[in-house]
Amino acid sequence: MARDRAPGDLIGHHVLDEEGHNVGKIKQVYLDDETNEPSWVSVETGLFGRNETLVPLQGSRPKEEDIQVPFDKSTVKDAPNIDADRHISPEEERLVRDYYARHGSVDATAGERAGGAPSDAMGDRAGAAGTAGVAGTAGVAGDADGPEADDISMVRSEERVDIGVERREAGHARLHKYVETEQYDEAVPLHHDELQMERRPVTDETRADDAGDMHEEEQTFTLYEERPVVSKERVPVEEVHVRKRDVTREEHVQGERRRERIELEDEDGEPSGS
Repeated sequence: MARDRAPGDLIGHHVLDEEGHNVGKIKQVYLDDETNEPSWVSVETGLFGRNETLVPLQGSRPKEEDIQVPFDKSTVKDAPNIDADRHISPEEERLVRDYYARHGSVDATAGERAGGAPSDAMGDRAGAAGTAGVAGTAGVAGDADGPEADDISMVRSEERVDIGVERREAGHARLHKYVETEQYDEAVPLHHDELQMERRPVTDETRADDAGDMHEEEQTFTLYEERPVVSKERVPVEEVHVRKRDVTREEHVQGERRRERIELEDEDGEPSGS
């Protein structure tokens, strides 16, 4: 039963009718004078919850975080309205108790058990609302609203995303010089001496050899040729410069951010046309 739940577990949750429709939000909880258990709750009804109606917990049952009572929505909303912010008179208590008794779901003595003697039952519970609502031990668990206003306001907030950057080390690079060996093949022109014999007839007899008899004679020639000679020298051919430069790129950052949404609803929790 919903009466077995602590008062603090009921405040702020909703009362559902026998078909599961939302009736209103629980504002205050009245405790049994003898068992100190919840017996009645006040429900905010009307536009913006400006009316407050007492609902008995007898026959109610938990429905997830809310409670479901054995009445239809119209029965609860048509119940006599009370001003829970002041002392409730015995006449008002009896009026509410008899109203639900006429609908056949509440014992006519339920009010007496809920508040003790009929003369001051709910009056004492309402009078203790301020203290019991804070301490959470007895009396009415809840607090009273301020005076009615002609207009109300609400602040809507949202999360604003601030994306920054941080500079961190990404790696190292080295400039290293290696010695490599490669093959070369080049054509080099080479010169050398060759002998060429040419025979010419002698027409001048004065050049005849008068040395006497014929004899052997020879002359020697020195022949030359060129051979490739390789020498190497180290010469600079290139200078390599390396420097850092700043490069910009775009990266998409995805995530979630929350924002509040404000809607105008009627007493049934449905969107209002305004």
